[in-house]
Amino acid sequence: MNRGFLKTVTFVVTFIVSIVIISSFMNQGNKDMTAEMTPASLPVVSVVKEGMVLNPMYGYTVKMEDAHVRDAITPVGEDRQLDILIDTFGQKIRKASYEVRSVDGERLIEDTEFPYFVEENGEILLTCKIKDLIEAGQEYSLNIVLDLEDGRQAHYYTRIVEADYQLLPKLAFVNAFHEATFDLESLREYSKYLESNASGDNSTLAKVNIHSSLKQVAWGGLEVRKESYVQTRIREIAPQTASFTMSYAVSYPYNDKRETAVVQEYYRIRYTPDRIYLLDYEREMTQLFEESGERFINDKIVLGITQKNVEFKESEGGTVVAFENSGALYSYNGADDKLARLFSFHDGTLDVRTLNDAHGYKILQVDEAGNVTFLVYGYMNRGRHEGECGVQVCYYSSTLNVVEELVFIPSTKSADILDAQIGDLAYVNGKNDLYLMMDGNICHVSLEDKQWEVIVEGLHDNGYQIAADQSMAAWQKGNGLYDSSLLVFMNLNTGVAKEITAGNGNLIMPLGFMGEDLIYGVSRQEDVGEDYLGYMVFPMYRIVIQDMKGKILKDYQPEGLYVTDCMIDENQITLTRIKKQDGFYTEALPDQIMYNEQIVASKNKVETATTENMGTVVQIAVKNSFETEKIKFLTPKEVLFEGKRTLTLTGKEIDGRYYVYGTDGVMDVRSDAAEAVMLAYENAGVVTDEAGRYLWKRDRIFTVNQIMAITGESAQDGKSSLAVCLDSILRFNGQMRDCQTMLDNGMDAMEILQDGLEEHTILNLKGCSLDMVLYYPDRERPVLALMRDKSAVLITGFNERNVVLMDPASGKVYKMGMNDAREMFEENGNNFIAYW
Repeated sequence: MNRGFLKTVTFVVTFIVSIVIISSFMNQGNKDMTAEMTPASLPVVSVVKEGMVLNPMYGYTVKMEDAHVRDAITPVGEDRQLDILIDTFGQKIRKASYEVRSVDGERLIEDTEFPYFVEENGEILLTCKIKDLIEAGQEYSLNIVLDLEDGRQAHYYTRIVEADYQLLPKLAFVNAFHEATFDLESLREYSKYLESNASGDNSTLAKVNIHSSLKQVAWGGLEVRKESYVQTRIREIAPQTASFTMSYAVSYPYNDKRETAVVQEYYRIRYTPDRIYLLDYEREMTQLFEESGERFINDKIVLGITQKNVEFKESEGGTVVAFENSGALYSYNGADDKLARLFSFHDGTLDVRTLNDAHGYKILQVDEAGNVTFLVYGYMNRGRHEGECGVQVCYYSSTLNVVEELVFIPSTKSADILDAQIGDLAYVNGKNDLYLMMDGNICHVSLEDKQWEVIVEGLHDNGYQIAADQSMAAWQKGNGLYDSSLLVFMNLNTGVAKEITAGNGNLIMPLGFMGEDLIYGVSRQEDVGEDYLGYMVFPMYRIVIQDMKGKILKDYQPEGLYVTDCMIDENQITLTRIKKQDGFYTEALPDQIMYNEQIVASKNKVETATTENMGTVVQIAVKNSFETEKIKFLTPKEVLFEGKRTLTLTGKEIDGRYYVYGTDGVMDVRSDAAEAVMLAYENAGVVTDEAGRYLWKRDRIFTVNQIMAITGESAQDGKSSLAVCLDSILRFNGQMRDCQTMLDNGMDAMEILQDGLEEHTILNLKGCSLDMVLYYPDRERPVLALMRDKSAVLITGFNERNVVLMDPASGKVYKMGMNDAREMFEENGNNFIAYW
């Protein structure tokens, strides 16, 4: 026999035996060193009002920042009594107490232990008799503290306010409307509250709103049945207005069985003694993904009724695609027809703790072998970090079919604030370096040795740009947004950073990325300043596209024209331009720059399809078709490890950050007060500061109000109208200053108010409309309005048709028609300054 053949056979046999032994060893190791995610174990706490269970709270196993955990608010009566319901879920409780603090958490008002409690059928009913130390109409933070038998301490946060605010009739309307949506005939009674028009999308049940048709609000004719009790939260409440959300599960027929979906409704209403007005209504529906062959049709993974903005990433060749759906993260490997559920808190039941959706996913890397690196961020419903809020970085090994935690970064802010920040930057390169945006800082974390550093801190909203794939970043280095002469351009794949200088006498600003190439603008220092309406103008005479190697790909310098902004859409850059004429800037026609590099199309894509009964559904069209019966469904286990992999990142937080809350928590965090107010106005939201204090609400207490303590005063004897207005504001707040002298010495209005009103936040609301700033005189705070001619007036009141002005030019307080006032202020640039 041929000896070469024998050697080959021996090699093959040895190789096969080795593979079997290694495989056996690895599988044995997996049995010993892996486990399924531990089940949810914390109780759920709610408040009870008139027999209604409201404002469910999920437990935190660490103390959170009171100012930034504001999911719900509970009005309490003059007796300051509040009933608390604890659903223990079998958890034994040794002690229960509560704390009342100021809304920023700094001042402890009360710390009381419940002397005794009795559990009955897994529930404990407690009554808080809050001490007479809180002010009516003032919000406070309430922290219910449970000491558990297993040694953990769980904290449950809500806000309270001593007020009635007509909660019961408001709730009655919301509950009645909600029940009516399940029966078209019953809903007809509420048709007058809807604003059905062409802007409503009646093709999908994934999102329904106040503009949808009556039939669509009634579930589009689909036979829908509630499968869980409704969790109702009071998001915001005021004397007239209130916002509520409702969360619950439903089922509906599909292919001879019933599918399950989770639903969230949002209501914003206004109460008057005569009637209730529905100001806004939204309903979002997300079908739970069933891991079965029925969801795989030809080359489509059918997600069903859900939102179109699916978190989605594919490998370079498109063989593997990872996606998020209904609170779970999956990967599909087309090479071996495997669908793996990489992560999910949902345990297959309707346990509200596992269905709590206060978390999200960010897919960082997907390779052709099927390995996936991803983030889970927000509130951790169960598992090793149950009750914590933070960012968990995980790695899925396709070969071993296990998920390993690489690092956990805790946060004491709420999940929705994390959500608002993670979208800006969360990137992992091939060297396992993680880059994260946290509190306005770019942080670098080595996932290998668990070391971290702050790359840059205190970034301004518009002072940095991140590439679409997040592999490149650029930021200003210097004094401020309109006073920087240096850019830092960093490749996050290599960690290499380069500086780009504006040149002598010039300033520079990053504008965006086209692929991996940076777009920035250069302006002459003498050209930067305020226009005739008081708005800052940064006229860029030069627009540059540059790659990381320093090569200039495009140098755009239009003669006699300046660029003020740019919009990037695929491979086209649209430039907003102005020209200077007789010392003033005027609008010019826009221009376009075409980018020659071809944008690579995805090999897998998210698309929609129309069905007969469910309307529009969402599906993923994959690279190749599959055979349904061959698809294998995997549920990876977690890798166990000794000790902790927790890193606490710290860095400088920007002073003056404004939190914008919308229908379901924080929408964004801005460093510009005017931008924050405008965003909140568009979304019927609120703005708070770092301490959790309201700075603005889309809400009026009064239909008529005037600050009577501010009377007319003339600008005379060398005193300008601006000085008169500033003196009036300071005097109204018990402060005396010589504002004219301060102005003559070079101080501006913001600086003078900051000097005189140290306990207040001064807000530059330039660009906000008159309707927006009337929030302040509604709360007995005058608003300073600056004019183009350097004069000023105070807005001190309003009614339905007029505003009340104190005008130093005439020395009088008088009324001006609302429309005339809007026009006057718009012509003068809507240049307002307020304080809180």
